[in-house]
Amino acid sequence: MLNDRLLQYTQSIVKRATYTINGVTKEGTIGQVVKAADSITIYIYIDDETQGTITNAKLYDVNNELLESKDYNTKKDSLAAATLGFQITIKKE
Repeated sequence: MLNDRLLQYTQSIVKRATYTINGVTKEGTIGQVVKAADSITIYIYIDDETQGTITNAKLYDVNNELLESKDYNTKKDSLAAATLGFQITIKKE
């Protein structure tokens, strides 16, 4: 019950994503959001034309405040779109 509410709240406040490729920060597209019993995974899509090395991705909330940042070292060519994922897990102890 609490997990569901926290995951739903998390999804509702995520409004923006960025990624850094070749040292340049660009706007990402928030795509699919997958919920599980205790986690939520938010996917960021990067278009086909973009190519280079992805070094970071960030999620921002409705107030444009940073929620999460994740470092990468992922090469992307222009043959296909890329997807980056942020998994947020709620853990009760």
